[in-house]
Amino acid sequence: MSSGSTSHAVTSHHLHATTAAWSLKTALEHLAQLADDEVAHIAAETLEAPALLRSPAWGRRHALGGHGDPTGGLAAVTTAPRAPRRNRWADMYTRSLRRLGWLADQLPTGPAGPNPWWRIYDTIPRLQAGTAAVITRHLVDEDTCIRAAVGGGPQRELLRGVECPACRRRDVYVQTSGPQEAWTVVCTADCRCLGLGCRCRASGAVEGVAHIWPRSAVVTGTAVTAAYALAVVRR
Repeated sequence: MSSGSTSHAVTSHHLHATTAAWSLKTALEHLAQLADDEVAHIAAETLEAPALLRSPAWGRRHALGGHGDPTGGLAAVTTAPRAPRRNRWADMYTRSLRRLGWLADQLPTGPAGPNPWWRIYDTIPRLQAGTAAVITRHLVDEDTCIRAAVGGGPQRELLRGVECPACRRRDVYVQTSGPQEAWTVVCTADCRCLGLGCRCRASGAVEGVAHIWPRSAVVTGTAVTAAYALAVVRR
């Protein structure tokens, strides 16, 4: 992230926001690929030859204005060219970027530029903790919406043999969206920080917020390597 204005202390809210941003970026990239693939499919459909229909050849009109009975001859009729269908993935991608653009415009410290995701991501370190929490909710909602549409779940891997520093349960996952240095660790047992004196001992911990740690604060090199290998296989 760029430096720009003065950065605030990194809190749990900032870690959640950064993680949500990387997860959304991955989902957007997948959505963009689906949109590109759909363009090719739609183009192929419009190039298909019109179908030939066999239609009865009707007789001459009677004096009273009615039609004669169908004759034995059949006339070949071609169907009208098929109108290109809408690219629903492209529509979703455009709507998502529009919403992110609106969100980026609400951040006074956000940089200018055409990429709304980058404008938001670059701003996160300079946000107040409460603002970072609001941004997280927006990013998570957008990410969840896209992943539900494309049939993808969260990108994370169970850290086998690693226990939560706070609750001591072994429901600890490393979230693997984005570059490895951006990975974070969460406990899925829904344990939350107790604030001062919490066993999580996380730097920048916020009372009541779901525990989250930088990867390097919890995970050993061996565990990271195993999680990375699984993440690569699943991509």
